[in-house]
Amino acid sequence: MNYNSIGAFSDGISRQQGIPQTVSRKRTLSVCVAAALVACSSIMAIEDADAADSKRKSKNKIHKVDVVNQLQAENARLREQLEQLQAAQKVGATSGTGAIPATSATSTIGAETPDAATTEPAEVVAQAEVEETKDLGEVVVSGRRAKPLLEKLHDVKQSESIISGKDLDKQLVQDLGGITRRASNVQFNQNNTRGASLSVRGVGKRSFTETQDPSVGITVDNVSYGLSQLANFSFYDVDNAVVTRGPRGTEGGLSASSGKVIITSKAPTFTPTADLSVAYGQQETLVIKGALGGAVVDDLLAWRGSFIVDKAKGYYGQEYDSNYSLYNRDRLSGRMQLLFTPTSTITTRLMADFEPKQPQLQNGLNFYHAQPQNYANGSLVDPNGAGSLASTRLYGFTNTSGAFTGPRAYFQGRGFNWNDYIGGEARKTVWFDQNKGQTVSNQGASLQTDWSVADHVLSSITAVRQYRFDAHNDEYTPFDINVDNGGGVNYSQYTQEIKIKNNLGGFFDYKAGLFGMKTNDTIDSKNGWGSDAGAWFATNAQYNILDKNAGTNRGAGLALLKDSLQDARVKQATKVSTLSGAIFGEGELHFTDKFSLIPGLRVTKEHRETADNRIVTANGAGSALNPVAVRGVQTGGFNSNATGVLGANSATQLQLADSVANRYFGTAITNTAGAAYNSLTAAQKTQIGTAKTVRANQIGQLYNTANSEYDAVLFTGQFTPTYKINDDLTTYVSWQYGQKSGSAIVTNGLPDTVKPEETNAAELGLKSFWLDKKVIVNVDTFIMDIKNYQQTVQVVDQFSTNQNIANGVVNPLAYTAAQGNVNKVRVHGVELDSVFNLIPDLSLRLNGAYNIAKYVDYKNAAKPEELAYLPGSFVDMSGKTLPGASKWSFVVGADYSKPFYNKYVFHTSVTTNFQSGYNNTDNLSVYGTTNPRSLTDLAVGVGTKNNILDASFIVKNLFNNNEHEQGWNSYSPYPYPVWYGLQLSAKI
Repeated sequence: MNYNSIGAFSDGISRQQGIPQTVSRKRTLSVCVAAALVACSSIMAIEDADAADSKRKSKNKIHKVDVVNQLQAENARLREQLEQLQAAQKVGATSGTGAIPATSATSTIGAETPDAATTEPAEVVAQAEVEETKDLGEVVVSGRRAKPLLEKLHDVKQSESIISGKDLDKQLVQDLGGITRRASNVQFNQNNTRGASLSVRGVGKRSFTETQDPSVGITVDNVSYGLSQLANFSFYDVDNAVVTRGPRGTEGGLSASSGKVIITSKAPTFTPTADLSVAYGQQETLVIKGALGGAVVDDLLAWRGSFIVDKAKGYYGQEYDSNYSLYNRDRLSGRMQLLFTPTSTITTRLMADFEPKQPQLQNGLNFYHAQPQNYANGSLVDPNGAGSLASTRLYGFTNTSGAFTGPRAYFQGRGFNWNDYIGGEARKTVWFDQNKGQTVSNQGASLQTDWSVADHVLSSITAVRQYRFDAHNDEYTPFDINVDNGGGVNYSQYTQEIKIKNNLGGFFDYKAGLFGMKTNDTIDSKNGWGSDAGAWFATNAQYNILDKNAGTNRGAGLALLKDSLQDARVKQATKVSTLSGAIFGEGELHFTDKFSLIPGLRVTKEHRETADNRIVTANGAGSALNPVAVRGVQTGGFNSNATGVLGANSATQLQLADSVANRYFGTAITNTAGAAYNSLTAAQKTQIGTAKTVRANQIGQLYNTANSEYDAVLFTGQFTPTYKINDDLTTYVSWQYGQKSGSAIVTNGLPDTVKPEETNAAELGLKSFWLDKKVIVNVDTFIMDIKNYQQTVQVVDQFSTNQNIANGVVNPLAYTAAQGNVNKVRVHGVELDSVFNLIPDLSLRLNGAYNIAKYVDYKNAAKPEELAYLPGSFVDMSGKTLPGASKWSFVVGADYSKPFYNKYVFHTSVTTNFQSGYNNTDNLSVYGTTNPRSLTDLAVGVGTKNNILDASFIVKNLFNNNEHEQGWNSYSPYPYPVWYGLQLSAKI
């Protein structure tokens, strides 16, 4: 083995890793020498093990004596050569990459991901091992990798978990729910594509709030996402995923007050690659994933293209059209990457991904049941049929005197009754009167350039993303009631980050930079009604006037019921723009070989503007039944009271009233304005007044554009002393402070602001290796105090409350959801991440958390449904556990692989995620309690040793766990029951 052969070998490795051949061979030689020494040591260790176990030696054939002797003979000379090279040139000093020089493409691309995640991804190392195998003929080098991903967490002084892309692929994991179930103390809160959210340590669960920053940040390929829903898609070609806990931001990117989820895709290399996997299983599931890449121009330009086709029928069907199902998947996405290395010190990566518009039925999976007839104090919930309850319409109600009123005749004999509405736990279909889907698209591009110069790496990351969401909701009956309800989002963001990072190894290692973000977000909330809406939303008294007791006026009453809301549309449009700029820095002072100190600071300037209005966009059949105006918004109606008696009107308005009298009662119109209307009987006027009230109640409050602004300077900081007891034990104490931006909002048509959230967090942690690194145990205890915690709150809707009072609702108080603050929240607990490799061929993982997340001061909480009878507008929820926060959570996993017949490997893996019970409702209703739940995924397969081919049988939710809350009158089941399928994969 001479210098030239080593150089040729290093050139091959350089091409594989994306290192230009223009890099000095002396520099790359040091890497090859180190690799050879590791290989030599591994073979020697294997040789010793074989001597102790001859049966295992003969079966696996893991060395040839002649090659071992040759490598051992070169050992002394290589060591001498390595020492000379190290004296002349520092190796692996940039980006914390250890063995890979700063000029390597893989050493700088991906720098946003914590160092533990970016160093030698598992797939890169595995590929290097394959190349070693090829170069050494029949020798199979199966020793320990230089530093596996999990081992690198030892150097990260914070609570963090990491999941490799290879582990995700084994069990066909490709969404945030599946990814986060493999880390402790993080939860994906299931909803539709727009509304799902992430929480860490029980903090961060929220509903549909585009005006609020997420508490748990998401970064994908070094690009921070301003909205969580940008990541609520299928992930593919993943290198690794990282979950960090606690306030973040001094390292760069967008700051986050509770933690971050960081996902990194596989980067291009100059070595040709081709991966393809196809999975087929229950519910007509078809998942096709592929990646292809390699050199375009050797050592100058490389590419990687990847894609996913993800299609599946949902488990729940619908009665309206059996061709469609709920929570189906219809996703197609592709990504293209170019890697450009014009010099040995400059690396550029261009990425672009696109997911076109695809409709999916990711909402509407609601199962209804009879709501309680009584509140907690025993009083009747709906004594007069005044509420908009389905049971009043389809079943009937009992009043305070004990008299029973049956269902409304309007909805009888139409093939759908109360039993159909409440269905049952075992049913697999829901009722729609038309298909109501969500159309979503997601696309973006980024350009990252890294320049290694003067013992530093300068980085620039420029990115743009666009997201579209459009939902159309039904009320889940076959009747024509709600039409075109739902919401839409049109979001775009532009980010620019500039960083500087020194080559590691001195007294003071640091990184610093600037981050800027501009976002524009338009949110539409739509309400629309059909021909049955009037009869459905009318109170019992209103329905009696227009139908049940209408007598000779029944025909006119039914027409008024129909026209009151048919084809009317109302839209609330909210426009939010944000301009954010930050300067950040983080360093590590190495006072001794054992003691270090990590300080960090970030200063962010935020400016936000919100404009909001709510108007009628279509009057439909009942335009003449509009009021004159609602809160200053002119709607073009005439003035009359609830009994239809006219008030002050212009001549034009009186003519409109005459047209109503003529249309519904045939009254002749004269030359005297208002004469036709005034000729109506009192009962007929009451019918018109009632129809106008039904319409006004549903249209609700309208308002012209209201504007709100928010400006603030925010701070994020950390102070972390660390002490390395020995090579196997490292301890740290960390203080973290984070401020999450407040918001400019409009509530009930009035401008308002939300205060910034402030988090003080302390963490005491131990990172440890045991038994020659066969056991890894990382444990920490933490406490977080959060002031002005941001969450979805309920505020009094005075407009709707007044309407309820006028309609005789017994408990008239009405709330509307808004973004707001809770005075104080406290979270504390213990977290564990551990790996056990004590048994040959078997790896065990145990992650867990004991977590207490409670409101300390929350006196302005909305009353849950069962306590609506209480006086006052709010109740005190201080001392209650936050919604969605489990006290106990565990992740237990096992991987087993065993070679056989010299060419094949049998492998199996299992992952179980357990969560103790929690409350799933924002108002902490007792009907929102969810029992403990565990989800288990299993994979069993056979592949070739060289990873060229593999076939796996995969089961998701093995034990078909479907725990859910009871709900006040409905619940949404977990939409993913047990599933099994077969995955075939191949690569070169």
